[in-house]
Amino acid sequence: MPEVKHEVKPIEVNYLCDACGNGMMEAIGEMDKASGEWEHQCLICDHKQVFRWQRYPRIEHIGVEDSF
Repeated sequence: MPEVKHEVKPIEVNYLCDACGNGMMEAIGEMDKASGEWEHQCLICDHKQVFRWQRYPRIEHIGVEDSF
C-alpha cells in the first residue's frame, strides 16, 4: 500500500479546573493500568480530579487544513 502524507501541526490540549475555573489541570503520578484512571491536580487551587484514559496537558496533531 502506498504512503500518504499530509501536513499537520501540534496543538496543546488543556482542561480548566471544574472547581475554580481558572487553573489548568495537570496529571500527577501514574495512570492506574487496571482502571485507566489518572489523577490530576489544579495548578492554582490544588483541586484534585480523576480522568479516565485522558492525561492533561497533552499534545495532539491536527491537519493544517482542519479547524478546531
